[in-house]
Amino acid sequence: MLKLDYKELIQSDRFLTLDGKRFHYIWLYDHCLCPRCYHPSSFQKINDLSDRLELPKPKSVQFQDEKLIIDWDEDPPHRSIFPRSWLLSRAYDPKPEPRLSPREKQLWDKAWLDANPPEWCEYSNGSFEFWMNQLSTLGFTLLRKMPWEKLETFVSSIGPIYYLAQYGRYSTVKAIPNGQDLSLSAAGNALSPHTDITFLPTPPIVQLLYCVENEACGGESTVVDGFRVAQDFRQDHPHYFEILTQTPVTFWQLYQDWDYYVSQTKPIIKLNDTEEVTNIFFSHKNLGLDLPFEQMESFYEAYYGFFRYLKKPAYEYCFRMQPGDCLLVQNFRILHGRKAFDASSGSRHLETAYMDWNYFAGRQNFHQVQSFYR
Repeated sequence: MLKLDYKELIQSDRFLTLDGKRFHYIWLYDHCLCPRCYHPSSFQKINDLSDRLELPKPKSVQFQDEKLIIDWDEDPPHRSIFPRSWLLSRAYDPKPEPRLSPREKQLWDKAWLDANPPEWCEYSNGSFEFWMNQLSTLGFTLLRKMPWEKLETFVSSIGPIYYLAQYGRYSTVKAIPNGQDLSLSAAGNALSPHTDITFLPTPPIVQLLYCVENEACGGESTVVDGFRVAQDFRQDHPHYFEILTQTPVTFWQLYQDWDYYVSQTKPIIKLNDTEEVTNIFFSHKNLGLDLPFEQMESFYEAYYGFFRYLKKPAYEYCFRMQPGDCLLVQNFRILHGRKAFDASSGSRHLETAYMDWNYFAGRQNFHQVQSFYR
């Protein structure tokens, strides 16, 4: 082992050590910052080692002016220069701290929100960081006094809209005769807590509900923290919880006017590898069951047990949307609904859209990592 500078650098056969951090030569070559290996504006690698039969070897290694300089043993000559700060910020020995700080979820029920009432910001003076933090921690947020003509600007500033059937960029929610969804019922039916688009495979979705007009009697909006309900249900009824995580059920939707029948089969509660709840798929109005005979009754016991928890007033946050209100919910966590309303008493008109959560999260992530790529 050759010690080039006892304060800075130690060289070995397959790796070198800088300030106590070990770097393999193959990793250094793979991350070379020279113009032929590294694209300067996208920060992506051009270098490709897959055609090499032997591992790269250094011809010389030196440390000068806070830079590690490696001349590789190959023809034509190839030199890699790594700023010390660049290398140490990417050290993988020992395993580094994650670049992205985990976002803590605040699981809530009505009592928690009553004790910690959220402060909703107005569209004109609300910062992205403020309302985005609410969306990440609580699973929902409400922007006030957003002019109708600004809605498209706001949506486009985040990312593309997920198109649903032939609704277009937005779908209208108001009482109409012969609506293709219960939310459009002319009778102003109440909607129990549910998540949208359970019948299609989608990425994690943020649902946007914009209030255009709300003059009807009743029709208050409701949201429920599905993760909090699942946590309590799991603790109180572990067997039922297990059934809901392991039993695939079918969600369906008929679009008679457009000649579509779509369906998807999946469990109501999805867990990750560490047994943490990551998705809630729940829409009673879209649920179809064709389970084996022996499973049917036990599933219904678990299903209606969970449904009763979701409808408990102790979990429900209820509020009345005003024109210009824009509600954003994590559709994979927050269940939303509404109280019944009298459609003859006035118009209740919402516009809804769906957006990939990854675009929202990507904006947050950018602010955490942008200095890393300078």
